[in-house]
Amino acid sequence: MRFINVFTVAVLAFMIASCMDKKEAPAIRPFAFNDSGMRVITTVINEKDNEVAMLYGNKAAFDNRSQPEALFKLVTYREQDNKFWFGSYINGELLRVETVNMQPTASGQAPAYSVDVYNQPAFRPADAAARTNFIQTLDRAWYPCDPY
Repeated sequence: MRFINVFTVAVLAFMIASCMDKKEAPAIRPFAFNDSGMRVITTVINEKDNEVAMLYGNKAAFDNRSQPEALFKLVTYREQDNKFWFGSYINGELLRVETVNMQPTASGQAPAYSVDVYNQPAFRPADAAARTNFIQTLDRAWYPCDPY
């Protein structure tokens, strides 16, 4: 009988303690960029400006960067601290999406470059051709178990 009382008190104490301790929910950022089925080609980290960029590409861009069907999107986020893993960073708010469309190269023109700016002051590259070249020449990331 005494065992049942001790057990009951222990269970009740556990239940009260678990109800009082609120766990903090992870911070989920708003969904800001839809990759539309594109694949990640590589990641660029700019520690000086606290930015991280992901280069996405469609199948043509992933297989051969010079095909006229190739489409690249360099999506830049502000870095934010990851409070669940000390010393690491995660993507923060969306800053800009730079798009390079290779379609005009089929008729002998330069690739089309455009930029959509979001949570930052206006971003205009000094030279769109240099920015296009930078995006096109980023090396594809290779992982040991890369299925592609």
